[in-house]
Order: sequence, then C-alpha cells, then structure tokens
Amino acid sequence: MIRLMTWRKFWLIWLTGWGIFAMLVLGNDALITDIVPRGIVDHQAAGNAARVDEIHASWAAAGALGAARWGMIFDFVFITFFWIGGVIGGRILWRDAREPRLKKLGLLAILGFFLFGLTDYIETGAQLAQLLMMQGSDLLAATAALMQPIKSLSFIVASVLLIAGLIWFAVEKREA
Repeated sequence: MIRLMTWRKFWLIWLTGWGIFAMLVLGNDALITDIVPRGIVDHQAAGNAARVDEIHASWAAAGALGAARWGMIFDFVFITFFWIGGVIGGRILWRDAREPRLKKLGLLAILGFFLFGLTDYIETGAQLAQLLMMQGSDLLAATAALMQPIKSLSFIVASVLLIAGLIWFAVEKREA
C-alpha cells in the first residue's frame, strides 16, 4: 500500500510552497505604483469596486497587468502546495508524536492550514475574477477584503504551530 503521509512528501510539498511564496513576494515589486504602494496587498484589501478599478488602471498604466494575472495564478499554486504540505505535516505530527500535547498541536496546525487554504482560495478567486473581467465588483472586492486578515492570521498561526511542532518532535525523537 502506498503511504500518502510521509516525511519526504511533506518536506517536498511544503518547501515547494515556501519557494513559490518567496517568488510571489519578490514579484510583488512589479505591482507597486504610486496608487498601489503595497502591491497585491492593496488589491486584496481594496474593499470596493471603485478602488479595484483604480488599482487596475494604475497597473495598466505601468504595464503590470500581466504580472498581476500571473501572480494570482501562481498564488493558487502556492496555496495548494502550502495547504496540502501543512496538512500533511500536521497529520504526521498527530500520528507519530508520543506526547499528547504535541499530537494536539499537530491537529491545531491541520485546522489552521485548512482555514488558511479555504480563505486564501476565496480571496484569490475574488481578486482574479475582477482582474480577468477588468472591472471591480463591490461584492468580490468586499469578499477578498473580508478574507484577507483571516487568511493572513491563519497563515502565520498555522506556520508557527507547525514549525514549533516540528522542533518539538525533533527534540522528542532525540530524547527517545
């Protein structure tokens, strides 16, 4: 039987997610203009159609619409790798740890990564739909703006939980 939850698969998938994230952060510079000083973060937090249209116009004037489209497409790839990798890592901790509190930490990481993935897919989908239509939507902009802080917080919390769990697991293994 093929084991789907292995350490090797976890590291490969999760670190690939981190690599794509680094590329997205570095690529954000192409989306920074006078009107959009924080790049994609301003689009995520726009909140209404008028602000989204203003951002699109700024990106069009700067020749950055292609970079924005590709960035959002690669954001979906990042979300997928990071989400799946995080869930696998949390699941392996839950399965392999001896300490009950570490098992619970693995479970909390799984829940955090699920929340991150769900909210980031919704946010990025709402953003990409507006960009592809080249027209802001109050509903989609408000949805993206609502998801943005939840996604950001769950990204940080889930990542910290998993990293702490990995360190704890390494110590636990060494002491065994």
